[in-house]
Amino acid sequence: MTKVQVSLVLLVATCSLMMAPTSAMYHVVGGSLGWTVPPNQTYYEEWAKPRVFGVEDHLLFPYSGLHNVMEVGKEDYESCTANAVVKTYYEGPVILNFTEPGDHYYYSAVGPQCEYGQKLHVTIVTGKGSSGMIHTTMSLGEVSPAPSPSSNSAAASPVGGSGMVIAGLVSFVAWLFV
Repeated sequence: MTKVQVSLVLLVATCSLMMAPTSAMYHVVGGSLGWTVPPNQTYYEEWAKPRVFGVEDHLLFPYSGLHNVMEVGKEDYESCTANAVVKTYYEGPVILNFTEPGDHYYYSAVGPQCEYGQKLHVTIVTGKGSSGMIHTTMSLGEVSPAPSPSSNSAAASPVGGSGMVIAGLVSFVAWLFV
């Protein structure tokens, strides 16, 4: 095979790897507002209402600075308390990948932000998600430095794009030497 043919085969293989999760939806929490103190207490509830969150979908919390994302149980969510914290993400942005159906409750535990409405409840269904953005070639890199979730919260896990970076580097090195 010539160098051009090998390069094309490697390019097609790399593109196939990157396009594998085409059915997954990327839901950017809060849309253009992002994850911040909202203009009203029901903002994130209204944002989530028309959306369907499916298994393998991704939830992106875009924030920096004085915010965090805390996953809690329903009672803590409703009262903005932290008696049974599932997971806390201190540095944003955070991207979560849902692997099992169920309810997830999040809020920002910085000061009174939860009381001001910076909280989100999503129900993950077994089917496909809708009303989010589809990104088939999104290169995320290591977006969230948060550790992987504990065994009791395996239904939502941070997502990184290191596999895509490795595939690209392998293709580039192979192209150089073929």
